[in-house]
Amino acid sequence: MAGGGDVRALAAALAGLLLLSACSRGQAEMMPTFELVDQTGAVVKSETLRGRVLVVSFVFTTCAEACPLITAQLARTQSRVRTEKLDGRVNFVSITLDPATDRPEVLRRYADAYGLDLASWHLLTGASDDVGRVVRAFGPNATARERIVHGSLVVLVDEKGRIAERRTDLELDPDRLLGSLRKLLG
Repeated sequence: MAGGGDVRALAAALAGLLLLSACSRGQAEMMPTFELVDQTGAVVKSETLRGRVLVVSFVFTTCAEACPLITAQLARTQSRVRTEKLDGRVNFVSITLDPATDRPEVLRRYADAYGLDLASWHLLTGASDDVGRVVRAFGPNATARERIVHGSLVVLVDEKGRIAERRTDLELDPDRLLGSLRKLLG
């Protein structure tokens, strides 16, 4: 396993590449279109999420490394968003990296374990091919072999569906994330 310095250096390099990639395009990158299923079994379409700022993460319920930390920090951020009465304008979306395991009822238990407010948080799953396409379009490196290997990518999407920011900081400081959300909300 890589040391903390190696992981930070890799994360910094990935963030730099993502920034260069975004700058070289010259136009806004849009959130991919999708139709997935949430923790209640309801179909969620990407276009129905427009009109709110989105905090999109990529997790799986059996992860023992990055996912618990990311989910806990995003839950703290969601609480702060609620306290500041921004929850009507911000939604959280977690897309599974393991759709074979993470069926709606499993995602519901995961949400309960972290105290997520499901009024403004969708945990999404679906057919493996559909989920894989969406995950690749957002950009995290995720591979499934004996175990899933992934980064800590969190994507901020503006109210028009444009990707505004990609974050790879594993600690996801709620104050910094809230600052980014405030900027997006104007």
